[in-house]
Amino acid sequence: MIKNIGFLLMIFTISCGQNLDFEEILKNEKHFELKFNPRGDIILDSSLIIKINADSKIIDSLRTWFKNNPDNWDSSISSWATPDISLTGNDFRFLVFKDFVVVGFMDKSGKQNQYTKNTNETEFNFLTETN
Repeated sequence: MIKNIGFLLMIFTISCGQNLDFEEILKNEKHFELKFNPRGDIILDSSLIIKINADSKIIDSLRTWFKNNPDNWDSSISSWATPDISLTGNDFRFLVFKDFVVVGFMDKSGKQNQYTKNTNETEFNFLTETN
């Protein structure tokens, strides 16, 4: 009985959301590509792409958002459809959908990681203010 309770506690702990250190994740990124995809349009040629530096106001706002949202990230192995907005660097990707975001990055050991978090797309209006 005690083994079963211990096993259930271990499963619960593993399934709880992860805490991510975004300062560590973003520290080696120098440049990003911000891409806007038209809704309901899967033609990639119609997207708008903006190059931005790691020291830009947009990345500062993203760092603030990450600082305020370090926990409750769920590990994901899924591939995702075209997001409304994507922000990518060399070893980093941030995909914004209507009700959630996906963040992918390479960790210190070179392993690719991907996490999701339920959000509201309006939390990322700072990304669209460049248009």
